[in-house]
Amino acid sequence: MKKRVVITGLGAICAIGGSVTRFRDGLFSGKCGIGPVSLFETMGFQSRVAAQVKDEFFDHPFLPGETKRASRCDRLGLIAAKEAVSDAGIGVNLEPRNDIGVLLGGGAGGMFSWEQFRRAQWAGKTKPRPSLVLASSPGTLSDLIAQRYHFTGIRGTFSTACSSSGTAIGYAADLIRIGKLSMAITGGSEALSEVTFAGFNALHVTDPEHCKPFDQHRRGISLGEGSAMLVLEDYEHARNRRAKIYAEVLGYAINSDAYHMTSPDPEGRGMAKVMARALQVSGVKSDQVDYINAHGTGTPINDKVETAAIKHVFGDHARRLAVSSTKSMVGHCLGASGAIEALATVLALHEQIVPPTIHLSTPDPECDLDYVPETARNRQIHIALSNSFAFGGNNTALVLGQVAG
Repeated sequence: MKKRVVITGLGAICAIGGSVTRFRDGLFSGKCGIGPVSLFETMGFQSRVAAQVKDEFFDHPFLPGETKRASRCDRLGLIAAKEAVSDAGIGVNLEPRNDIGVLLGGGAGGMFSWEQFRRAQWAGKTKPRPSLVLASSPGTLSDLIAQRYHFTGIRGTFSTACSSSGTAIGYAADLIRIGKLSMAITGGSEALSEVTFAGFNALHVTDPEHCKPFDQHRRGISLGEGSAMLVLEDYEHARNRRAKIYAEVLGYAINSDAYHMTSPDPEGRGMAKVMARALQVSGVKSDQVDYINAHGTGTPINDKVETAAIKHVFGDHARRLAVSSTKSMVGHCLGASGAIEALATVLALHEQIVPPTIHLSTPDPECDLDYVPETARNRQIHIALSNSFAFGGNNTALVLGQVAG
């Protein structure tokens, strides 16, 4: 018999808050974390703004030598992981825990460290820190978290572009469901870098002001950075140790558009299939879903196609759904976006509040669902979806619910 999987620990750091409490407050108050970039020069780019994490949010204690090896991306992840582990009541293990795994999503978050290394070389420094190059690997964060807490169970890093951390959460749940692990820390982390910023600007998919998901005048994404971590756990294991339970991972699905490297299938077939499959494996009917945290990037094509896919899957019930894009507040955090949005969905379930889509002032006639514009809304939420649709057509849909029984 497959095990139930619940969420017992949360951690977060992003542009609107350096902890889950501050993230929660910013999320439900409609705080915008998008502003001028100060990490590198942005002169000449189409967009000069992003959701950058404030320096004061990095004021956390690290282990001796940890900051010398850790990139900006890894430090974000270590901060979120520490909060999640503490929230779950695991503590620091003196003995290895073979039953706790680390499953994360990663992307190009360590690229900023590589850029720092190259700048040091160009400046004529004879010995730039080689650890800056080591940190460019997407897998270093899972190594650091495992080492810090002596988690010796299954470890892995998934790289499926913007769906990476959503996919990691799904795989972590699978490993617990089949009894390979009793607990897992999962999520993702991403840091801004000049190469990534330049690349998205070169594709002409960035908004010069701030992203406006589902708005008629939307022009593109606003990049972001940050980390969210969730502790997943076998339900019976959590009950036996009297752990606090936030929500349940009911199921998930992944698939591929197999259509284009940077553009979604214009018919939304992959998006629709992944949502329908996620509901099917979760044993959830479409009319039981109350809220969707949309991928909602703010690009003209993505928002239109996602809207059509939701209508296809949910039929008449689509008009009764609350749908919102939290990227309007935290930006598009790429490899970490799935985790940050899953965390937002967990908080929506836990608090019974739908986060808003800010900057939505002029509805697009082709995007005609209830996107909860500008202001959060109290609503009964029993079951919710969190969508992540990535470059290459890598699609993931998580189904999360309140814990029953």
